[in-house]
Amino acid sequence: MKRNFLFLFAMVTIIASSSAFTSRRLMFRISRNYVSAATHKLSYRPKSTSDCSPMLFSSSSFEMTANEIQMKDDALKMINASIRAVDPYAAIKRKIVMCKEGDTLETLVVEVDGDDDGAEQIKYSMSKYDRIRVLSVGKASAAMALAAGEIISSCGKQLDGVAIIKDDHATTEEIELLKEKYNIVVRPAAHPVPDARSVAGSNEILQLAKTSDSRTLVVACISGGGSALFCSPREPLTLDDLMQTNSALLASGMPIEKMNVIRKRLENG
Repeated sequence: MKRNFLFLFAMVTIIASSSAFTSRRLMFRISRNYVSAATHKLSYRPKSTSDCSPMLFSSSSFEMTANEIQMKDDALKMINASIRAVDPYAAIKRKIVMCKEGDTLETLVVEVDGDDDGAEQIKYSMSKYDRIRVLSVGKASAAMALAAGEIISSCGKQLDGVAIIKDDHATTEEIELLKEKYNIVVRPAAHPVPDARSVAGSNEILQLAKTSDSRTLVVACISGGGSALFCSPREPLTLDDLMQTNSALLASGMPIEKMNVIRKRLENG
């Protein structure tokens, strides 16, 4: 059976976090406190070595110098540029677009990296498909699925899918919008050590992929965290085996690339 798979990878890394949902909140805290400190010339120190949010402890207020105003503006520009660069929603929007060819024929155009550092385009004519299926995995999966759903829904084809997210990495509004507007179900799971929800969500995605026929275009969105969230043990291994293995690998300090060499031999998918 011929299956059509479109893989979209979002590399989202900022300040020790690969989730743009977390990053946006963290960067907002940093920018808010930086501007407050710069505006009022307040001294600040971390509450602890693990807390990135400054604790302001001076109430003196002064006029800012021209140099300080420029420093504040530069810092805000860098913060905003960093957020835009790692936003998975924006990343998907930059890479895929639905175009019309003629009056009615619609084509999904995907931009991919070429061999010579140039961009190439892959085109999928919607006339060849009856259904578009979004399968999204990773800590940024909700944002990626939202962007994909928004773009793809414009073609009028049947749309469905599943997004496996880390706990608390999507808002209630995002979860409801994915389900009600795009028919994409969100499945929360544990990270970095998988749990039973990880296995259930992974098996659901595997089943959807297996039952997708030649008239179904599968859009696979993958971000950081996917290797733990998408976890279905190969027989005769059990979830407990994978949990113990993941815990041992994390404690070893092994790079994620080498960890995944081991993981992929123990899991389906």
